[in-house]
Amino acid sequence: MFLSIITINKNDAIGLKKTCLSVITQTFKDFEWIIIDGASEDDSVSIIKQYLNRITYWISESDSGIYNAMNKGIKHATGSYLLFLNSGDYILHPWTLEEAVDEIKSYKQADVYFSNAVGDTYEMIKNPQDITLNFFIKNMINHQNTLIRRELFEHQLFNEKYKIVADWYFFVTELVQHDISFFHIKTNIAIYDTKGVSHIYEKKREFERRMALKELNISMKFIDFLIFILIKIRRLIKYFLPYGFLKIYQKIKHVI
Repeated sequence: MFLSIITINKNDAIGLKKTCLSVITQTFKDFEWIIIDGASEDDSVSIIKQYLNRITYWISESDSGIYNAMNKGIKHATGSYLLFLNSGDYILHPWTLEEAVDEIKSYKQADVYFSNAVGDTYEMIKNPQDITLNFFIKNMINHQNTLIRRELFEHQLFNEKYKIVADWYFFVTELVQHDISFFHIKTNIAIYDTKGVSHIYEKKREFERRMALKELNISMKFIDFLIFILIKIRRLIKYFLPYGFLKIYQKIKHVI
């Protein structure tokens, strides 16, 4: 299975219907579809039941937030790559996934494939082709237009301490700790719902991001001190410190 599409929803029957129609009309078929509903009290469950023959797994139960629901979906995913397409988001065209996967398979393997973000009330946001830690200090790639290798989530799931920026935090820590690779594709995948929480609670999003950077900086200071001690030792033992560790340190320094 190449792709797992994970859709989370809570009391957004209209948005969910739009998302469902965009998924079932795809010409690309090598995907599974997982829907995690947060015990909706509207018509969401009725809509889900209309598409049971196309849904691989679904559940409707209370959760503790968006990323808790996403983590539930991740645990049931078996595809090589994951696409998070939440209620209200929709895939651009029936041929979009087929076109995107063909493009991906023509390139070298990457941990994360991403395209430009396209919002329902915004112009297209063009992302740089080269993603670095410096990019993530103030920016983010759009997860509705991002295919993430499932094995990355064996390192960590989304950190549910963060209610708005856990996906951003995931990319930053994966980049620092595992040097994951990003590849920009030309095929735009989805239109994302700009009424989502990351836009509604913009101030809270920035607060969480600053909190996360502060947390990362604390750990960086510890690593800085550790490197200082190791460099002193290296002066005595020339080959004591591996070159690879220095390389990681140089990348980490960009975050500070």
